[in-house]
Amino acid sequence: MHAYKRQNLLRQWSGGLLAGVMFVSGCAAPSNPASDNNRDALELSPSAESRPVSVHDAEERESFLTFEDDTGREIRLPEQPQRIIVLSPQLLDLLYSVDGHAIAHATSPGGTVPDKAERIEEVGGMTTVNTEKLLALKPDLVIGSVVFHRELTAILDASNVPFALFNLSTYADLKQKAVLFGQLSGTENKAREALADLDQEIREWTAQVPASDAPTYIMLNVSPNSLSVQRQDTVGIEVATMLHMHNLAETWEAASNSPSTAPFSLEKIVELNPDYVFILIHGAREDGEKKIQSDLASQPAWTSLRAVKENRMIILPSDRFLSNPGFRLSESVEYLAKLVYPDTYENGH
Repeated sequence: MHAYKRQNLLRQWSGGLLAGVMFVSGCAAPSNPASDNNRDALELSPSAESRPVSVHDAEERESFLTFEDDTGREIRLPEQPQRIIVLSPQLLDLLYSVDGHAIAHATSPGGTVPDKAERIEEVGGMTTVNTEKLLALKPDLVIGSVVFHRELTAILDASNVPFALFNLSTYADLKQKAVLFGQLSGTENKAREALADLDQEIREWTAQVPASDAPTYIMLNVSPNSLSVQRQDTVGIEVATMLHMHNLAETWEAASNSPSTAPFSLEKIVELNPDYVFILIHGAREDGEKKIQSDLASQPAWTSLRAVKENRMIILPSDRFLSNPGFRLSESVEYLAKLVYPDTYENGH
């Protein structure tokens, strides 16, 4: 009886000591400012580089990584994923930018594919994913877009395939996802170094902006079937803000199906008479230019705009201002800086 009690006490003492060691180790871990800045959007577990994947708890194995996607779903990965499928060209580009890799991807008209991903499998179009082929490839992680791939959630959940949905619009999005993709790929340090370099490049460009200037602008989305005005949370608006430009549509009422845009109103634009009108074409440029001619250029009110009269109605390249250019964001800043402030920046357009 005494031996039993002694064994029980030893068991309790050793358990308490283990808990104390775990507590002290957790308190002693240094904080990472860059990671702390991202925790409001992505709750990431310790990185693969700071914690060996093979560590075992006394009772069960730790997960490799646990995080929240942009829909609030918790994604748990027991092992480092080796068979990733990416359904968005932007997200695929970002994964390869941090030396990650995928086994398959979805295609998109006009979407570019990283050189190292040219020979991997295709699982249909970005909006027409072939789920049968996708599941046959036995992925251990599928990455998709919040906008285009929500409807695949039930199918992938039923097949027990981890499925993460992300937005990639703003600079903050880029920073968060680059770190996460670095963790997934075991290259978190590389991702953080690349982000630090990008920050420095952007600071060098924005530091030269004239303090006294604050040009006004309207940024239009043009597709073959519609016109809309950008309000907030787009890469184009973010770059313009970095260059101290003022978006006149920021306070417009949002469209019912898109908080980042507002319904098009030529009357409002004429009333505000911006210094610049920037146009972003969705889809084929030829179709967008036809829409501009039929719905805008033919309107006397449009031709009365100061921006149109002074040749400051400009079609911006979609790969730099419509979709997030990833680590090439500094090129977008450079492009717009030279365009808006030609007297300040050398080689202005």
